[in-house]
Amino acid sequence: MIFASATLNAQNVQQDSISEADKAMLEIKMDSAMVLPESMEEVADTVFQYNWSERFFIHYDSTCVSDADVPPVPDSVYIARLRALPTKIAMPFNQPVRQCLDMYVHKRRDLVERMVGLGYNYYFPIFEDALQRYGMPSELKYLACIESGLHINAYSRARAAGLWQFIPSSGMLNGLEINSFIDERYDLYKSTDAACRFLLQLYNTFGDWHLAIAAYNCGPGNIRKAMVRSGGKRTFWEIYYYLPRETRSYVPLFIAATYVMNYSCEHNMCARINELPPVCDTLMMNTMVNFEQISQVLGIPREQIESLNPQYVFDIVPGSPEKAYSLTLPQEQALAFIEMQDSIYAYRADSLLPHNGDLKEIPTRGKRNSYIKGSGYGGTADANGIYRVRRGDTLGGIARRNHTTVAKLKRLNGLKSDRLSIGQRLRVR
Repeated sequence: MIFASATLNAQNVQQDSISEADKAMLEIKMDSAMVLPESMEEVADTVFQYNWSERFFIHYDSTCVSDADVPPVPDSVYIARLRALPTKIAMPFNQPVRQCLDMYVHKRRDLVERMVGLGYNYYFPIFEDALQRYGMPSELKYLACIESGLHINAYSRARAAGLWQFIPSSGMLNGLEINSFIDERYDLYKSTDAACRFLLQLYNTFGDWHLAIAAYNCGPGNIRKAMVRSGGKRTFWEIYYYLPRETRSYVPLFIAATYVMNYSCEHNMCARINELPPVCDTLMMNTMVNFEQISQVLGIPREQIESLNPQYVFDIVPGSPEKAYSLTLPQEQALAFIEMQDSIYAYRADSLLPHNGDLKEIPTRGKRNSYIKGSGYGGTADANGIYRVRRGDTLGGIARRNHTTVAKLKRLNGLKSDRLSIGQRLRVR
């Protein structure tokens, strides 16, 4: 999705209301080549799945009127509001920032209303606690708004997953466990801690938060290349036109997200009402247990357990005497689990738990956006040998999962290239 050009320019601004530094920033022109991250695209909710908790506990406020028909905001007002924000990271205004602000305020209002309600009443206190632990600016919490739109189950075309959108390799390099049973990129607390450590490492490398944020998107190597191509420039705005197109939008989007998450009311937006259960407890499990065992014995919806524990790929907590894993439950059910754990572990253990690592017969929800999706489980053809292409699929991954080769897939389907389309039907045998 490409930003449309806007008509405002530096001459429209009240010149006596802005500083020389602000005027210099306004010289950075509109960027028609700037592209949106995947989380900002106009996509169906099925791509960034709403989990059970969101569907049941987040809703519109019927007493609030969200009105998109608001008068245009002058640049000078945006500048004054950004300057008033109590942030450690600079929040300059220029035309790329204006493009991003207009996108949030006019085109993605529903997304903002959802993020305001969910962020301030659920995710942001957790993010802020982690950021404070590392001595980092609290406004970095808004980076997750750009990365995932605060969809904890977000999964991108590049196989990035979770709130902080780690790809498998960067997730594991930052200490997240990813294997057949668990994908900690979906773990709220562990992925947040990993994101903080990674961002701090990038800041220590470049000594500038804008560059650290940009490097989070495209990697430190691309930042260094842009510096070289720019003739040794050292700030984000100086190397702006030497960066990958999506990275150009990244810092402007961060500034715009910081603005809109603080000034949504000024634009007649209505935050969603968040009634998520406020008190949950985390138990450490040294015994393997299936969500279905917990659901049936305690009478708690399996979907609720899934929404509180999205890191477990097959709905199985792989606890063992050698290593314990966390299980999050509403406080009342957590206490009941302790009292009834023997009954829970015994319930249909033969059919609900794997034996010798065999998962074939275990009934699961088949979490489609997990790391396992491209790693040997799931994603196989139907009984007629037909496979429907899904987001993130590659010919190589489809071939591996269906015990064939790329060459054979191409031959069976008359393909001349490796390019695939979502929904495309492929014969695999």
